[in-house]
Amino acid sequence: MKSKIYMKKIVITLAVIFCNLLVFIQTNAQCEKEKFCKENLGDYDYRSQSSFAELSPGDTSSVNFVLYGNQRYRIFVCSDPELGDVSWKVVRPERVTKRSIASIKKDTAVIYQVNETGDYITDESGNLVVKSKKVNVDTLWNTQRVAVDKVMFDNKKNSDKMFFEVTPKKTERYIVRVSIPDGDPNFAGCSNVYIGKLPIESKNFSKQGHQRTGDTH
Repeated sequence: MKSKIYMKKIVITLAVIFCNLLVFIQTNAQCEKEKFCKENLGDYDYRSQSSFAELSPGDTSSVNFVLYGNQRYRIFVCSDPELGDVSWKVVRPERVTKRSIASIKKDTAVIYQVNETGDYITDESGNLVVKSKKVNVDTLWNTQRVAVDKVMFDNKKNSDKMFFEVTPKKTERYIVRVSIPDGDPNFAGCSNVYIGKLPIESKNFSKQGHQRTGDTH
């Protein structure tokens, strides 16, 4: 009897897991198929590096991708309208040298007065008379290479443009950073990052007509 009850619990547990997995797959499939901005697609191929995900108000997300030379790219973000005014940027990581102060060492150099014979002059109390003081400052620096974001496109500063287009001269890594405004944390909607490419024809080749052997005309 106990074994039957145990088996029944296992079956119910597996059924719940299967249902949750099915919902997860269906949700992601809906995001992949959803195209909120069809008018922005153009003739670009978005199958390679585009990313689709469900996000909630207050979420942030980053998508890393690689752009190759001799390709034209169109990049944009489209989200469920119920997510509100979504912010997104296209950035290119760069390595820069950053300097910071490790320590500051100060030394005071004192010069005392001397008479005609070169002997130090003292005051009534027998203390050496100071002629001048000079503070020498020696600063030690730490130098390190750090990664920073070079912003290539910001949808908040380019409200008249729906997408970002670029033709890199060489292979480069880019990042799309998406920020969902605050709202109902229980709501989840699709936020899709579209990365489309369009090959550029080489200027070194031109299409010519075929001449048959033996033509005399």
